Amino acid sequence: MFNIYKLFVTHYTGSNDLVGIVSYGIYFPNNIITSKDVSKLSGIPAEIIEDKQGWKIKRISDHDEMPSDMAIKAAYNALDHSRSVGIGPKDINAIIYLGSEFKDYGVWMMSTKIQNDLGIEEAFAFDLTAMCVGYVLGLAIAKRITDLARNILLVASSKESYLVNYKDPNTTWINDFADGASAVVLSRDYNKNAILESSFISDARFWGSIVVKSLGAYIFKEDKDPVHINRPYFESLIDKDFLKKELTLASKRNFVRVIKEAVEKSGFTIRDIDLLILNHMKRSFHYEIVKELGLEPQKTVYLEEYGHTQSSDMIIGIDLGIKRGLIKEGSLIVLASGGTGFLWGATVVRWG
Repeated sequence: MFNIYKLFVTHYTGSNDLVGIVSYGIYFPNNIITSKDVSKLSGIPAEIIEDKQGWKIKRISDHDEMPSDMAIKAAYNALDHSRSVGIGPKDINAIIYLGSEFKDYGVWMMSTKIQNDLGIEEAFAFDLTAMCVGYVLGLAIAKRITDLARNILLVASSKESYLVNYKDPNTTWINDFADGASAVVLSRDYNKNAILESSFISDARFWGSIVVKSLGAYIFKEDKDPVHINRPYFESLIDKDFLKKELTLASKRNFVRVIKEAVEKSGFTIRDIDLLILNHMKRSFHYEIVKELGLEPQKTVYLEEYGHTQSSDMIIGIDLGIKRGLIKEGSLIVLASGGTGFLWGATVVRWG
């Protein structure tokens, strides 16, 4: 059994030269790991994990559940909803996979696997690598290629919890990595949930902040031992003290920069933001960014019940915003994320 969240669909009302979000879906595996579980593995008190790292529970996939399996479930969910406005699998013109690089196989394009399993024939597909900034960048790119593809399916998946070594003191900042998938259907001339403008910046000093020297989730398919000695893990090639000091400074500066630039390019000011959705990060740092922007804390969502599901954090945040009544007709939403390497980006969406 698996959990698929069927979320929303809007009404197609004709052409006005916009690119809008038609529908989306989220898939979560059934398995859950708690802060107390990770405390036993890492030696970090559960209270520290919850208060500082900022998560209580996160989802973990079965050992034989591949990233593509989760991606396809999320894609089916999104397409189930877009069908009601006349957009089904056969109407998709492009598929962009923008999730984790930790795919089923180490050197492999997942987007065509998704295309095949969905039975989409008349379309092109490609993979986009932007780490946790996948959706933020993917929305910006999709908006700009709708002369090539009227209806576009974006899909992200992550099984990165399997790459976390909870006993490594140099990578405790990624203990929140979780599993799951999401998908979004976009359409040209769709006058709801319009994608506005974006901004991006990278800092190459952090190129080796997190790496995995071998890839391919398929190695876990026959390996039921979650602590197998030969499994690959995330590791850092950069000094921990340098990362702690310099990355924190760079992240705060660049998050604020891309958010302000994206909002201004869209013709608004920071005061106009109704909801800021950030990828999951340390609780205190999340609210530092919110404070630096001059936003009220209630104009953001914090994913403490999910951990960090790679770029899908953006779609999970939208879902929470809708369920909590923070996203309404006309709401100005900013999606902002940072991806190890390091890249920061923000994209603005006008909801409704």
